[in-house]
Amino acid sequence: MVPRTRLAYFTLYMAGTEAVLLLLQWILKLAGTKAAASVDGWTTFLAWVIGLLLFLLVLRWFRGYFLWSVRNRLIVTYLFIGGVPVALLTAMAIGSAYVGVEHLATFITVSEIRGQEQRLAAANIAAVEEIERHSGTPEQIAAHDLAFPGRSITLVSPSAAPKWLKSGFASLVTEQGHAYLRAAHSATTPQGPRLVISNVPFDQKMLARIATKLGALSVTWVDFERNKEKGTFRISAPGVNPNVALPAGISAGSVPPPLAGFDREVDFVGLVQSTDWETGESATRLFLRGTTRFSTLYSYLGSAMGIWTGAVGIFLIGAAIALALVVLVALIIGISLTRKITYSVANLYKATQHINRGDFTHRIQVRERDQLAALQLAFNSMTESVERLILEQKEKERLQSELEIAHEVQAQLFPQIISGTSTLELYGVCRPARIVSGDYYDFLSYGPDQVGIAVGDISGKGISAALLMATIHSAVRAYEQEQLVSISAAAYGTHNRIAAVEPRIAPPSPAQMLWLLNRHLFQSTQPEKYATLFLGFYDDIKHRMTYSNAGHLPPIILARDGSLRRLETGGTVVGLFPDRDYEEETVELYPGDIFIAFSDGMTEPENEFGEFGEERLIETIAASRHLPLSRITEHAISAVQDWIGSTEQPDDITLVLARRI
Repeated sequence: MVPRTRLAYFTLYMAGTEAVLLLLQWILKLAGTKAAASVDGWTTFLAWVIGLLLFLLVLRWFRGYFLWSVRNRLIVTYLFIGGVPVALLTAMAIGSAYVGVEHLATFITVSEIRGQEQRLAAANIAAVEEIERHSGTPEQIAAHDLAFPGRSITLVSPSAAPKWLKSGFASLVTEQGHAYLRAAHSATTPQGPRLVISNVPFDQKMLARIATKLGALSVTWVDFERNKEKGTFRISAPGVNPNVALPAGISAGSVPPPLAGFDREVDFVGLVQSTDWETGESATRLFLRGTTRFSTLYSYLGSAMGIWTGAVGIFLIGAAIALALVVLVALIIGISLTRKITYSVANLYKATQHINRGDFTHRIQVRERDQLAALQLAFNSMTESVERLILEQKEKERLQSELEIAHEVQAQLFPQIISGTSTLELYGVCRPARIVSGDYYDFLSYGPDQVGIAVGDISGKGISAALLMATIHSAVRAYEQEQLVSISAAAYGTHNRIAAVEPRIAPPSPAQMLWLLNRHLFQSTQPEKYATLFLGFYDDIKHRMTYSNAGHLPPIILARDGSLRRLETGGTVVGLFPDRDYEEETVELYPGDIFIAFSDGMTEPENEFGEFGEERLIETIAASRHLPLSRITEHAISAVQDWIGSTEQPDDITLVLARRI
């Protein structure tokens, strides 16, 4: 595995250094030089450092890879929250129980030893009474003692006894490396006051009496130094002859047989207090070790507690079973909850992988009814929404592409080549608020001396308005061509072409064209669809314009002296009513006059000061009337956009200018 982090590279470097040092140490040892010992410290130090680095790497791997999965994180969390405390409590309970049992066994053993001391004291008092009654000698009394076979009784003058010894003494004593049960009481004899001392060796027989009901016992000395060569202990305690050799210890008894399968052996150890016979000081000189069974200890408890022993045992067993059941139920619940959580997380992860691959048809199968299930349902709903939005986006892109095509087609409908007459300049522009426009303007050529101007505004915006605009454009052009063809046929015959039309053909009547267009739109469009339209025809020889206005904003003729004339003659909008008559009027254009036709997108935009208005439009055009018409148009549209500011253009903007030369 190739190292990927700085810590891994550093660990690898330290491991290489350790390998080089070990190789150097091996070579030095083969050479028999003393320098090999000086390398030991470095190799040991590097070994500890490498161990620490490996621990950090394992910990980092554990966090980065093993704990990446939510399932593993939950398992580790559950172990720390539930498993570790239960394990610690179990270990503490078992340890406490073992320590308690061990202490109980030690206590029972020491109690048995103390009981033997008390019984020896009672036997010694009885011996004192017999001696005082002259019922027997110490040898006779000891010979007939059935409780302590091997007991010896001596009469000692108080002055010959140890100074610390007093009447009523009974204890385990050590003397010259041997242990005894000893009792001393005062007695009055014909020879005077004496101390009656009963002495019983603490040997294997005595230990066997103690171990009869308990198990296997062994006693060793703890205050002696062992001679490894001879296998003996030597006394190292003060006041004891260090040259006395003692056996390593005594053992007696056997482990009782088990009463049941769970009746295990219990090993216990303890220290037994004894009295130094020469000094009278209490010292721990005996190390006690034993082996018994639970049943033996329980029998001791039973004899002490009487009728409550069974109830306590049943209670403890029931408590242990209840605790085990609680832990088992908690474990099952924890595993079940962990599986549910990890199942939901795994489903969400797999679903995100499908989404990442672009598969928005994938759905999570929800089986539960909880918050995680609600989260999965929300993810399914989100996926459905995203899938629907993608489809809508694709459809929107398709429509956008079609609108771009429609925009290109509509752009071809506006005049591509602007050519006026010898006495009239023309210029027009249309800027849609959206991709396609509902405004309409066109220049109709009737030869070098005649031109027509059409300006309109379609109700609504978007595609429907653009379609109606195309309809009006085609209808106006069709009526124009029909007029030319009919006049040409009347003059030259039907076999001649339009190109043969005389330059002085009379222009069509704008009022008649509006009447025809109104009837056509009313019959071919929806009832709520209509349009405003201005039609004017200029005669270059007479310098006159014949016009008719079908509900459009009245165009304005701005004279050289600043006076205004509004072209309002006409009628209502086209396409809304079935049969309407339109009037027409002829006006004369003087040199320097500017014809201004516009849509409501030029005058109705608003800001916090109100509408842009017709007056500002006329002032803007008047201020730059000496410029070319294209520059005048740019100034006017820029003024409108400055008035709007950063807000979106609210409506289509159309401006048509004509100037008499």
